[in-house]
Amino acid sequence: MSSLAFTNIRGYLCSSSTVTNYVSKSNIKIGWPKELDSFPCVLITQVGGVDTGYLGYKTSPVGSRFLVEENTYQVDIFSMTSRKETYDISDSIRKTLMASGSCKKISDVDSYDDEKNVYRKMITYTYKMFTDD
Repeated sequence: MSSLAFTNIRGYLCSSSTVTNYVSKSNIKIGWPKELDSFPCVLITQVGGVDTGYLGYKTSPVGSRFLVEENTYQVDIFSMTSRKETYDISDSIRKTLMASGSCKKISDVDSYDDEKNVYRKMITYTYKMFTDD
């Protein structure tokens, strides 16, 4: 896992007016905060991943090893307003991440969080990065 991947994904979302028309940049967060206190909000967490070394990774000198990181991220959308708002936010996130060329949507799930009394949409994406290790 790479903190750069988290930074990239959040950066895509925060720089997209399509997304920030619905969610303020300060409410697009990496990881789970202690409390969800401002809505709508988007939380990004890693739920899996695979790192694969290629082209002589074992024997190449440091700095010239080709590494592919393919991480799976869950994007949680919370809204107190309506399920429709979670759909609108989800659509704006999909458009933004797909335009990056590095993401692939895997799944999405709708629910209602009885404990927090909010609508919730969970979307799973894979994000692929190519780096020199």
